[in-house]
Amino acid sequence: MFEKFGSIAVVLAAALAFIGSAPTLADHADIVVSQAWSRATPKGAKVAGGYLTIENRGATADRLLSAASPAATSVEIHQMTMQDGIMTMRPLEQGLTIPPDEIVTLAPGGNHIMFIGLTAPFEEGQRIPVTLNFQRSGKIETTFDVGSVGAKGPRLQIASTEAASPALPPAQKTNAAPSTDEPFFTHICGTRVMADVTVTPGRTGPVEVSVQLYDGDEQPLTVDALSVTLANPDKNIAPVTASATRIAADKWRVSMTTAASGKWSLALGIDMKKDDRIDIAAPILIE
Repeated sequence: MFEKFGSIAVVLAAALAFIGSAPTLADHADIVVSQAWSRATPKGAKVAGGYLTIENRGATADRLLSAASPAATSVEIHQMTMQDGIMTMRPLEQGLTIPPDEIVTLAPGGNHIMFIGLTAPFEEGQRIPVTLNFQRSGKIETTFDVGSVGAKGPRLQIASTEAASPALPPAQKTNAAPSTDEPFFTHICGTRVMADVTVTPGRTGPVEVSVQLYDGDEQPLTVDALSVTLANPDKNIAPVTASATRIAADKWRVSMTTAASGKWSLALGIDMKKDDRIDIAAPILIE
């Protein structure tokens, strides 16, 4: 009997020693994911943006390394930076740092999640399952609520960690009303060309449309010419086309006017080279 209890004690001691030497990982409760949302995409779209809020309630920094979803072939973490007045997008290969005791918000026009190779267009009211992979906290399952094409924020506040988490303070539950001078940003994807488009400001009146072009591998793309067409058939506003001015090898800018609020169609006519033209379009929302 003594030998039996002695053996158990040895096993328990070994187990405790192993546990004591193992690295400590952050508890899921340290990372709170909320307000995960996306926008409805037009028919044929192959990419979509995803936005969310990540709060680190722990004492150690964590890092969002990657993400995955059955709704897309791949999911990337993208960083947006302003260069010469134009938004520039690039993947964050090393992930996104979430500092301790801080809140990081991914939003349109800033850092965001990019769904690439959509299995089907995102539809308003849909909920997109996503797995977020953190360096310390491991995998956290969440869902992205799909809003309208012109949505500027989440429809509902939904805490979406695997375990129930305390409610966020009221100030963090709702987004402040967007300024009427806030730009509208969208990403347009074709089979050969992708474009980041920023309309500043996102309201009626004179606007500046800035465009950065990428090829199918998300590398900067140089083309011969670019035109922008704005139309609003709902308000009986006929299409107006203007030629953009090149401001860098892959960046273009043009001044236009939006005469009414509502959903507009923005189309890009891209002259790759002589006798090779590509047209891509997407809806935008003007306040």
